[in-house]
Amino acid sequence: MSQPASSPSPTPAPRRRLVIGLLMAVMVISVLDKTIFAFAGPQIIDELHLSAQEFGFVGSAFFFLYSLSGIGVGFLANRFPTRWILTLMALVWTSAQLLVTFANGLAALTASRLLLGAGCGPGTAVTQHASFKWYTADRQVLPASLLQVSIMLGGLLGAIALPLIIAHFGWRSAYLLLAALSLVWMLAWWLFGADGNQAGMAQGSPALPTTVVPYRHLLLNRTFVWISLMCFLAYLPNALSFSWSAVYLQKGLGLSSVQAGYVLFAATLSIIVINLLLSALSQRLLKRGTSVQRSLVLPPMACCILGGLAFCMLGTLTQGLTMKLVCYVLGGVLLNGVFAFGMTITSHISPLHQRGAMLAIHVGCMTLSGMLAPWAVGRLVMLFNGDIAQGFETALHAIGVAAVLCAALGLYVITPAQTRQHLQARWAN
Repeated sequence: MSQPASSPSPTPAPRRRLVIGLLMAVMVISVLDKTIFAFAGPQIIDELHLSAQEFGFVGSAFFFLYSLSGIGVGFLANRFPTRWILTLMALVWTSAQLLVTFANGLAALTASRLLLGAGCGPGTAVTQHASFKWYTADRQVLPASLLQVSIMLGGLLGAIALPLIIAHFGWRSAYLLLAALSLVWMLAWWLFGADGNQAGMAQGSPALPTTVVPYRHLLLNRTFVWISLMCFLAYLPNALSFSWSAVYLQKGLGLSSVQAGYVLFAATLSIIVINLLLSALSQRLLKRGTSVQRSLVLPPMACCILGGLAFCMLGTLTQGLTMKLVCYVLGGVLLNGVFAFGMTITSHISPLHQRGAMLAIHVGCMTLSGMLAPWAVGRLVMLFNGDIAQGFETALHAIGVAAVLCAALGLYVITPAQTRQHLQARWAN
């Protein structure tokens, strides 16, 4: 069996904090780039005369290249510095936002969403991979959660600012502003971004970072398959937040754009809180010697079960605006608890030199749901004769049922510690 590599030299804390801060900032910007389409949805539908099915198609188009791009760039992240990769990604985001600024029909709007999806697809995996380079394995839950929180901060900022900007200056000006923001970040990252030198191995753990494992064994083991499935299910309602959520709240439930922003603000703030609490709890349990199963598997599966039940209740309610909003927010908040753990578990079972690709494939599997969810809701709305509320709630009810069943099984199927030990024992150098 291979011996653990010698500990790398410690990285300066101020530089590490600066890099993590920049990585969090780019995740905020990427969320703003993605969610502006949802907030501008009502104006875009009216100005470009889109049907529900066309709007749903454009929402799904964002994800057509999202997963493929994410996986492809993930393999590049195994070989090339993330400093270069993130710079090029920011350039693609900027170009996509400029393109949509001048869109005057379905074709141009779809093209801009395709380009944006190709640029944003690798974002989560590459930033997580970049952050993990600065931390050993037993400390990776917190940076994974901080980047997940930054995604929610982007949603929070979007819920506050985007409706106001769109209302006062129009949706095209809002897109132009985001393009400028991406350019500013790209310059800052080029000046101050850097790659860390931590091997990602906790003291006393099997020396998996020194091992090379065939990808079929990494991808087809039950831990990776099931945690990716859980993140796929949890991402379905998130994908709707980039297209249908604001439309559901406004045209389905009758809220104003400002009221819809408040609801999404409350949901996003709650997601931030639960991510910070769960990551702190998990990291404390790991430091106390609690098993990986209880520290990394039990918390997210419990959240998925409770969140799924909330969506199941939403699908059965026929009236009561307050209860619908409570179930909608609670379900979305709790399901979001799985994402940081999905990244950490994937990192836990991945050799160091294959981690970038594994994280990208995990995110790619997860975000495949983005191609399905907006289109499916559009079809359901058409099936229910244009009833946006009924179509949207039916979709969430189905998601809730699947999440409860799969999370209950996940408590037994997802076994990161055993998976890591098995891979190390079979494929040690």
